[in-house]
Amino acid sequence: MANVFLKRIASSWDRIARNNLNDNFNSIEQGFTKVTAELNAHKNASPAHKSEQIQHGPFTAANRFDNLHARFANLVVNHDGDDVKEVVDLRVALDASTHLTAKDRFDYDFAKLTKKIEDMAVFVSLRPYLEKYGNFDDAMQAALDLSKSTPITLVVPPGNYTQTRTLRIFRNTRLIVQGGAVIKRNFVGSMLVNGLETDNFSGYNGHGNIVIEGGGTFDSNGAVIKQQCSVFGFAHADGIIIRDITVLDVVGGHAFDCAGNQNVLIENVKFKGYADYVGDRWFSAAIQLDLMRSAGNFGAFGSYDQTVTRNIIIRGNYFGRSSKLGGWARAVDSHTSTDGVWYSNIRILDNVIEDTTEYAISGNKWYDTRISGNKINNCASGIRIMLPSVTSVYTQDADGNPTGRVNKTKHHVITENTITNISKNHAIQVYGRKGYQTIDDVTIANNVIDNVVARHGIHVSDVRNYTVSNNVVDRTGHHGILVTRSMNGSVDANVLTGIRGNGIRVEEGGCHNVSVSNNVLKDVGFSGISVSGGSFRVRVFFNTLADVGTRATESDGYDGIIFLTGVIRSMCVFNDVTGTAMRHGIYITNTCTRISSYGNYVKGAGFDDSYKNNSVDPINSTDNVI
Repeated sequence: MANVFLKRIASSWDRIARNNLNDNFNSIEQGFTKVTAELNAHKNASPAHKSEQIQHGPFTAANRFDNLHARFANLVVNHDGDDVKEVVDLRVALDASTHLTAKDRFDYDFAKLTKKIEDMAVFVSLRPYLEKYGNFDDAMQAALDLSKSTPITLVVPPGNYTQTRTLRIFRNTRLIVQGGAVIKRNFVGSMLVNGLETDNFSGYNGHGNIVIEGGGTFDSNGAVIKQQCSVFGFAHADGIIIRDITVLDVVGGHAFDCAGNQNVLIENVKFKGYADYVGDRWFSAAIQLDLMRSAGNFGAFGSYDQTVTRNIIIRGNYFGRSSKLGGWARAVDSHTSTDGVWYSNIRILDNVIEDTTEYAISGNKWYDTRISGNKINNCASGIRIMLPSVTSVYTQDADGNPTGRVNKTKHHVITENTITNISKNHAIQVYGRKGYQTIDDVTIANNVIDNVVARHGIHVSDVRNYTVSNNVVDRTGHHGILVTRSMNGSVDANVLTGIRGNGIRVEEGGCHNVSVSNNVLKDVGFSGISVSGGSFRVRVFFNTLADVGTRATESDGYDGIIFLTGVIRSMCVFNDVTGTAMRHGIYITNTCTRISSYGNYVKGAGFDDSYKNNSVDPINSTDNVI
């Protein structure tokens, strides 16, 4: 544009002003004429600007022109009709391979990308699989299958999911079922199994290193689906953790069928609700510790090589009723076994067990066991450690041949449990098999037992090397502590009150080298301490008994302390017995031989003689017997 300089008009209108105005018009006209000439010259000149100098967004005009030119140059146009026109480079994949259509190229690239993600998978959400497959079963199984190639953590987000078939979980899987997620069974069968039907593992070489946790719920829906099933069926695994979840409403089977696994932790799980509609699963347990004996006890897959469960911790769990179904038959149990195979290193700690219709804890052929800190309430029976009957199939060898023998177990510690309101059997029982085998090395200590309606507080039978000490037993329907055919042991420093049977009974012979000492007994219906059978070196000393034998009559006498039926070379010394309801304070019958009896305080005890010793060769002084 040309520069135009205009003259100023004076404030008065005169000839000079007129001339200046005319000059300005002339200058403006000349300026327009010059601009027009320059514009026409620009139009007719060589390119005044290059495309590289023109900016178009983040690119130059040249860049955009070149890009478009290249793409148009690659345009492949087939004949018109049914063929599709497309740009060739759409069909070139990330790895430079060329495909027939753009869709083929995209499918190829996405498949490779998905594979890369799966290869690197560590943390997987179920949500995209639900979107892809549209149903829980297919989505869940597809996600679980990822662990076949890489360890995964699979997260099931909050929501309600319906399961219609058994799902398979594999090694190196951490399954997090988040709080608010409920997986409900709507079929007949186990919900989660660690293997395929065709698998045939040996030992502990199956799918292990599995964690199931997260606060969610596995609902077996037993109020609706009433056929027998289990929730988790795991076998041949090394490393299983199940914690912080809820398992609801199982029918007939188990919450966790644990067959032939090692290194197992079950912690802070709520096992709620069980039903036995048919009536043939009165013994079923929430946690079944099993071995791979046969398809009859674990049918999901094999092999059946007698691999046994060992190294297991069951800690801090709850077992009880649900809002729909009653309590379990048993909380923790084993009832199968094979000759020469033992369950071992079992820890059952700090659980709450309520409303079982059978034993709360029942261990068959368990070896090296600690059962401590549990609260057991309103159960039919409490804790039992046992051996199988010699005539049962569970003493057969691996080939099913009878052996005629029962294997020994050892090392059982039952301590610091609180057991209340037991309606059917004993609070604590450990028994071997009469005439065949003993259970050895048993400690039952520091337990609190209150209200055993029908049977005994503590019963040890056919046991060797034991101590029953520092227990509090209050209110039992029969004996407080019963020792049967058990040697090398002590019953020491227990407190027993409200016992309808004998306070402490040592019976049936074979109870050699046993001490009953420092116990306190009060309000006992039968005899306070009763020792019977062909036993020797039974030492009863420093016990305190008050108001025992309260159910005694003239024809059916009960005493403070009684020795009878063949006790030999034994001792009853320094005991204190008071109360008039019993027959005798101390009574040693004429079937007993060489009984040391001195230093006892029985003055005023009993409605008959306070002290009656009819034994053969009695020892009534502290002089040495030589």
